[in-house]
Amino acid sequence: MTDRLAFITARDGLETDQREGEALVFLHGFGGVAAQWQGWLNSFAPHIKTLAFDLPGHGASLDYPGFGPPKVAARAVLADTADMGFERLHLVGHSMGGAIASLMALFAPDRIASMTLLAPGGYGPGINHGLLTRWAGASEREEIATLLPNFFGPDYEIHTKLVDFTTTARQRENLTDRLQEIAKGLARDGVQGQLPVDDIMALDIPKAVIWGTHDHVLPVDQAYSLQLMADQGLVSLHIVNKMGHSPAEEARGLVTEIIQGHLGL
Repeated sequence: MTDRLAFITARDGLETDQREGEALVFLHGFGGVAAQWQGWLNSFAPHIKTLAFDLPGHGASLDYPGFGPPKVAARAVLADTADMGFERLHLVGHSMGGAIASLMALFAPDRIASMTLLAPGGYGPGINHGLLTRWAGASEREEIATLLPNFFGPDYEIHTKLVDFTTTARQRENLTDRLQEIAKGLARDGVQGQLPVDDIMALDIPKAVIWGTHDHVLPVDQAYSLQLMADQGLVSLHIVNKMGHSPAEEARGLVTEIIQGHLGL
């Protein structure tokens, strides 16, 4: 076991020395890996240092102690980025990663420069726990190919490259066992644990939330519940028609534009 998270950064030759002490940090969702963000890291590397972490119990952080609860991951990312010398963080978090980003902002608001939350976990009680439990145990290509459409909207074409990438990532020894353990804690009696959303939205941090109307993992009504806060200027809310649970893939242009805005590009 190690008390440091595994991470990746941009391809050699792309990284910049600009914005000393700042980093753009990508946090994957349940069952994901840091490597899924590689293209994003490369894209933003000329402007700011970029990082993506394998979160506790995932990828190369499979045996991170205390894996499971988002608060463990939040404290781990805060500690590791501080050790790297990054005082200010721009966070991009998907699903579980969005919950982790939100907790990081609660734990250390002075260190968070912005948050881009993609269908974040913990923003309401609804969750498709049955689907996530099946997803946790999937390692064979055929089952992965069958389950993947549940994470996207009806018009999104899933390429074989994504199926192959996911299948390869799932071959790490003991990974699905670990994911199944984590899955048990994602909900109790089918109800997702909830974050103090009002407190998160009240933080003086630029933040955006993106959600799809066809999200079959975390229902879009959790986004609608943020509308009043958006009207008050506390958050930039984007609800995308016919999009599923994967804004980084389904609405790449919108997500890029929001991150660029947070970075002042």
